[in-house]
Amino acid sequence: MIANRTSEYSPPEWYTKIKALGFDMNQLMKRKDPTTKQALTALSSMKNCIERCENTKNPRELSSFFDELRDHVHKAEFLEVNKFIVRKTRMLDSNGLTRIFATKAAVDYPFDLRADALQLYNRWCAEIFSVDLLRGIVLAKSKNKGDKRNADRIDPKWAKISTKYYGQGDLVIGQWWPTQLCTVRDGAHGSPQAGIYGEKGKGAYSIVLSGGNHYSDEDNGDSIWYCGTDGKDSTPTENTQRMIETCDKVKQPVRVIRSWNLTKSNPYRPLRGFRYDGLYNVVGYQLQNAEKAIYRFKLIRVPGQDPIRYEDNRARRPTRFEIDEYDKLRKLERGMGSDDW
Repeated sequence: MIANRTSEYSPPEWYTKIKALGFDMNQLMKRKDPTTKQALTALSSMKNCIERCENTKNPRELSSFFDELRDHVHKAEFLEVNKFIVRKTRMLDSNGLTRIFATKAAVDYPFDLRADALQLYNRWCAEIFSVDLLRGIVLAKSKNKGDKRNADRIDPKWAKISTKYYGQGDLVIGQWWPTQLCTVRDGAHGSPQAGIYGEKGKGAYSIVLSGGNHYSDEDNGDSIWYCGTDGKDSTPTENTQRMIETCDKVKQPVRVIRSWNLTKSNPYRPLRGFRYDGLYNVVGYQLQNAEKAIYRFKLIRVPGQDPIRYEDNRARRPTRFEIDEYDKLRKLERGMGSDDW
């Protein structure tokens, strides 16, 4: 990840409007309920860990501190905070999370730690403090579990994020979601079910690799053969045509999201849910079946990006905390149909 300079990350307006000695902040400190106390302690511990990363001269100690800081950042994704807690702990100014991902950071933090700190920073800047994985999703009330995924929808009151753009936007490599609908909610992909999303004349913006079909997909990480769906009467589907446009005319890279519905033998398959793995150029295609208009597309990962976060190490997404939360939802069957498992 190529992080921007700290100066390019100015605190949001809502943050700067909160007075450090104002009434709401005073009430926060007076109240000190268990949830508030836990949040203040956790964020203080995170900043203390950042200090230790910056001050140590021992490489072995630094590696241990990095692992500790990873846990702090990953736990913070499920920490119950509000804007006053975030402001009190100064998490969004130059003394907070930007110390991890800024270009002029005092320490060369691992790429995954920079990415995850930036993801947390972006969420809090947007005043999204809910720790519910399915935040912004209106859950279906169907009795048929298999129908739930199709019936869920994004809450119309939820702030809409455009999915009609080229490039990565505010996403980070490894960003993770429990369901495909959540990728739509956060502006990563534009369809809750289709594997290809784009616009006529503008090509494809994003694709989801989910497997489970009879097509000859091949996933080698940095290179992919990806099949479109069956057409009719020798005419490719609209989504397949978007990929053809991208290859022949548009020449813009597409966002690639991998689903854990991929075959278990695929080493790049996320352990749960859906993971954003970066930008890929569509460099060619083959006609596999003329009658059904099945095309297979060759994708090559754009060089210079952070690695795909699939390996069994501390950089892997989903994190163990995300997996735990996902599994809790799975047990509750909260809006996830059988295809999501």
